[in-house]
Amino acid sequence: MSGSLLLVAGTYLLLVFIGMLLVTSDTNKNADAIVLLSGGGKVRNAEAARLFNDGAANTIVLTQTSGRGSVSTMGETRSQLIKAGVPSYQIQTAYGTATSTYDEARQVAKLAKSAGFDSVLVVTDPYHTLRARILFAGELGTEGVKVRVAAASGHWYQPISWMFSQEGWRVTLTELAKIGGIILGMRGG
Repeated sequence: MSGSLLLVAGTYLLLVFIGMLLVTSDTNKNADAIVLLSGGGKVRNAEAARLFNDGAANTIVLTQTSGRGSVSTMGETRSQLIKAGVPSYQIQTAYGTATSTYDEARQVAKLAKSAGFDSVLVVTDPYHTLRARILFAGELGTEGVKVRVAAASGHWYQPISWMFSQEGWRVTLTELAKIGGIILGMRGG
């Protein structure tokens, strides 16, 4: 009985550790621009607006992804940011269309270089923060741009509870596979 309990407790702690590994968020949230990655919905948008309104940056950069609904999603994102108090002239869009986080990082690197940004704060879902940090640091670090990451607060993904939902397993395993791909030299995703 006690061996089974130890196994269950040990497994749970391992899964919590995996969740904690994926979720990385900087305490210093100040940057030249907040980069709001596409595809995250209202929670990400609200976090970017909150950070902007708290004075973390004077600009929000949106990335545009290709695929069904991407233009309307970008319009909805802009509307949500404006309703949350972000002036429309403070919202920029990165050049081009992305199909992956790597593409978004490349787009933002080009914009950061042309705009003279020394630092960016990438806002994304908690489970996506480690991979976003790796990819953005790889692309923007070569330009001398400091990359900070902020996990969207109020998000359903938490290191202590992700394992209790099918969606938690799906996104965690997907992130681990994509991080493994990066380690093996694959950049897409």
